[in-house]
Amino acid sequence: MLAAALFYGRNVKKGAITPALSTWIIFLLGTGLSLTTYVIASDGDVRTGILNTADTASVAITLASVFIWGNRRVYFKSYEKWYLVGLAVIVAYGVVTGDAWRSNLFTQVVIGFGYLPTYHKLIKEKKNTEPFSAWICDLVASLISLQPVLASHNSLAIVYSLRSAVMLSCILGVMLYYERRSKRA
Repeated sequence: MLAAALFYGRNVKKGAITPALSTWIIFLLGTGLSLTTYVIASDGDVRTGILNTADTASVAITLASVFIWGNRRVYFKSYEKWYLVGLAVIVAYGVVTGDAWRSNLFTQVVIGFGYLPTYHKLIKEKKNTEPFSAWICDLVASLISLQPVLASHNSLAIVYSLRSAVMLSCILGVMLYYERRSKRA
């Protein structure tokens, strides 16, 4: 995860990519809420949910690199505002019900939807606009995390790792499709 954040940050610094600061703020809020609800629901078992911990740290590093070297303007697009509303509803649900376990599952849904703008951008531009190195590092970390979480039978950690691996595999598939398509053209 650290390698992914460093690869991504390097691309931001070089100007090779120009990610929106708002997107990374939302990712940090989502992974941070996921980590918080996971720790509460799992009685502090950070070790089994190491991917969630590493993901939150990686997103924080990436957010810092975008803030330092990228576009510092924060503008939330309309769909990003819905993510913020979704996260606020999850927090309210968790506070009212005290159900951190379901709050964590709801957070996984919101994080999953968080990948949609990347899919949209790739499909709209009909070319790969993302660095393979960062996404591959994230996928490798997700796949490595599956072994200990499956052995632990911790359902929340399993959901986090599986959601991550599936979404990253799909993103990489779309990236590869457009990369190959542009080389053929």
